[in-house]
Amino acid sequence: MGKQTIRKGFHRPFQLIPPCLRFFSIRRDFVISRTFVFTKSCRYMLDGGDQMDWNKLFGFCYGVNGIHANSVRFVWRYSPSRNMVEIATYCYKNRKRIYKIVDSVCIGKPIYLSISRRVDIEDDIIFFLCDLKVVDRIIMESNKFVFGCGLYFGGNRTAPQDITIYSES
Repeated sequence: MGKQTIRKGFHRPFQLIPPCLRFFSIRRDFVISRTFVFTKSCRYMLDGGDQMDWNKLFGFCYGVNGIHANSVRFVWRYSPSRNMVEIATYCYKNRKRIYKIVDSVCIGKPIYLSISRRVDIEDDIIFFLCDLKVVDRIIMESNKFVFGCGLYFGGNRTAPQDITIYSES
């Protein structure tokens, strides 16, 4: 498994090749799958409502209008009251944010996540799978180009400490 660390005070891990250049697709079916293990460093405390913000894992963005226009991703956040990592599907559809909590995982336990794109005549059907079970589905207006999105800590706050996550394709 590959180790990715988001350094304290940053949103993203340092990468020579960003996710948008590692994954790029023209209109076709595909599946992106990853296994993640959250380390003890993923336990964090933020004040105000920021503890409830979603941290991004992976997914893809449609076209060139930006990630907050049309995108689909898996996200995570640490729940101090449960001492678990919550996993959700997280989409922007026509600039409207939609999310659904689909699972929780213990620190140190692997979780398998997958996003499947099926291209239809006019639309894309997106399936989200968690440990091989379909947990969500959304219809997105098809776009000729999609590009990958990777790890990102926050909403508006940067990582309060070094955050390390292991992942494998």
